[in-house]
Amino acid sequence: MYEQAIRLDPDFALAHAGIAYICGIIHEIREHNPKWVERGDAACNRALQLDPNLAEALVARARILYSQQKHSEAIEFAQRAIALKPDCEGVYNILGRAFFASGRFQEAAELTEKAIEANGDDYNVYVPFANSLERLGRLAEVKRYREMEMRILERQLELVPEDVRARSLLASDYANVGRADDAARHLDMAVALRPDDSNVLYNAACTYGVLGKKAQALDLLRRALAAGYANADWPHQDPDLKILHDDPEFLKLFPLSKKG
Repeated sequence: MYEQAIRLDPDFALAHAGIAYICGIIHEIREHNPKWVERGDAACNRALQLDPNLAEALVARARILYSQQKHSEAIEFAQRAIALKPDCEGVYNILGRAFFASGRFQEAAELTEKAIEANGDDYNVYVPFANSLERLGRLAEVKRYREMEMRILERQLELVPEDVRARSLLASDYANVGRADDAARHLDMAVALRPDDSNVLYNAACTYGVLGKKAQALDLLRRALAAGYANADWPHQDPDLKILHDDPEFLKLFPLSKKG
């Protein structure tokens, strides 16, 4: 769709920024191939050439950097985007993810309310902030934000039942609040719909982790890696996988990294 928009208007900066953002997502969770960074950088450069103050292009740059585990640089670009446009789509998701993945939980936690005020209708924004709060032991806040996220996910699935990412995230949330049967139902459906989707498999592993099923969680993590999952720092921080954090098999799958 973005390519079609550019064919109609080669100077449509937002469409170039959109391509760049998608390239960052593909590089992170679909195919860890440098070609996506190269294509994303080129699209981002074109967007900024057309509009140097385009916040969406800065968010796209942050997403591409994040996909390379360049967290500090991703944070810088996301913050620049917020300065230009505080409610820019996707900006708090990537900022929260970069803070969380690099272990900067307090900085993420301090932004939670601003993030939800700006992007709270996007279910993706809740994940890194709730995770950061959980790592800080602020469980009452985690519960409140998870409930907010669940309502948005449930509404999303009423409107778009084929949204497999929403279904896999909802499964994890249900597991966290003790609704094991509902969690398993949504997990099974998500994996059946996207059996080779690395991000869906990773989220399914998280659900099993919350449910205390170590063997199943490890199996899903292996499948996620085989399908191309590449965000190697995130699992070490993910509270949904804390049951595995000291497990030798987990550490073989995700060797500790010094990147940040």
